[in-house]
Amino acid sequence: MMDNELLNLFKSYKEAGEYDLLVSFKGRLSQEVLTELGSLIRTSLSAEVKIKKIFAVFIELAQNMLHYSSERRTNEEMKEAGVGILAVRENSIGYQIASGNLVQNEKLDFLSERIQRINSMNKDELKSFYQQQLRAERPDDSKGSGVGLIDIARKSDGPLVFHFDTVDDNNSFFTISAFFTKEN
Repeated sequence: MMDNELLNLFKSYKEAGEYDLLVSFKGRLSQEVLTELGSLIRTSLSAEVKIKKIFAVFIELAQNMLHYSSERRTNEEMKEAGVGILAVRENSIGYQIASGNLVQNEKLDFLSERIQRINSMNKDELKSFYQQQLRAERPDDSKGSGVGLIDIARKSDGPLVFHFDTVDDNNSFFTISAFFTKEN
């Protein structure tokens, strides 16, 4: 049971400091919630030149959380989905889109190596790697063609930034973010 204690939003407001938090969500992600958050992003960034890229990266990060988070919850219709956190923030130079969720510790090396490999590539190499992955056999535990992280890197304006925080013997909290510079 939750007590009616003070939720210190002022602390969060101060911690936000030099950026505006455009979207923030923590919980069980569903297609319906994703649609609403996407609509909010489109409205908030309607004047931004890179809105399509920013929106696509947001959706990709959200879908990764939806499908691959090791923390799962079911809704009233017994549909299961991933639990995590998503945020889009803006400062004077650009936008940062980040997601975080639990992942099994056995997947950390794969994720780390994959992101480091992607970050080491230039735009032409990323395009080639993307095409190669589309033609490759789909990994057993993949819900797609394994190109999501590559696509995020292709669209963003810098390397993907990621971090793992150990939670317990089985899981770690995986945070990943992408950045876009402002053009208007």
